[in-house]
Amino acid sequence: MIWIVLVVVSAGLLAPPLFFFAAKKRVVTMIVPIMYAVVIYGSAFLGSVLGNPRNWVGGVLAITMIIAAVHASSLDTNWKFGR
Repeated sequence: MIWIVLVVVSAGLLAPPLFFFAAKKRVVTMIVPIMYAVVIYGSAFLGSVLGNPRNWVGGVLAITMIIAAVHASSLDTNWKFGR
């Protein structure tokens, strides 16, 4: 439950470190925190460099936050795909 709350409260910004800890415990593969970091921090960086003219960064962060929260909840309940 704490995973989901931390991801949502931080607006997705804590997703990469949280999934890194999960990867260290071998709950997920190491590619998961890397992908979250690229999407979250990369979009925030590009938005600051490009000036964010159409406010796309907020949308990317919101969608990534939702995906990370659902991913964290599936890890929290030990849910497996196809079961």
